[in-house]
Amino acid sequence: MRPRWPISIVSMLMVSLVLASCGGSSNDPSFGIVDWPGDAADVGAQPGQMAPNFRLELADGGEVELAEELGTPILLNFFASWCTNCREEMAALDAVAGDDVRVIGIDFQESEDTVLKLAEETGATFPMGLDRNGKVSREYRATSLPVTLLIAADGRVLEHVRGPVDGERLDELVALAYASGES
Repeated sequence: MRPRWPISIVSMLMVSLVLASCGGSSNDPSFGIVDWPGDAADVGAQPGQMAPNFRLELADGGEVELAEELGTPILLNFFASWCTNCREEMAALDAVAGDDVRVIGIDFQESEDTVLKLAEETGATFPMGLDRNGKVSREYRATSLPVTLLIAADGRVLEHVRGPVDGERLDELVALAYASGES
């Protein structure tokens, strides 16, 4: 007579196998929130703090790390394809991206295909990172979307904006970065 495994143990093993097979960068410690090179004190998502450093895969290939993007002000935008306000602000974000300011989008827990489709539909060309497990979004307190942060060229948070932004508001943020001497 063969021993019978309780159904709950079998179910737990099956779930464990499925989760393990998903793999990907969401469990890779080199992606998500990473430490600043050197010493960065007072890290957080509030104005005056050093923005949390992150490394994420990009939807169109490659990766982005905040620490490597510094040197010019950054507009960091948290979005999702299902968010109507996020879709509506994509064109304004794309229009302000250039030599004076870098725009980096961070998608909340969606696939590459979904993000690439959104970029195609909205015409957005700025890099879009994949926050597969939501860790970066939580660290930046992007609990309701969209959220946009203005980060100075040295990595300090200048503004944390909850809700949609339009071209006028984005122009104000870029002007703030340069007027404050933080660029």
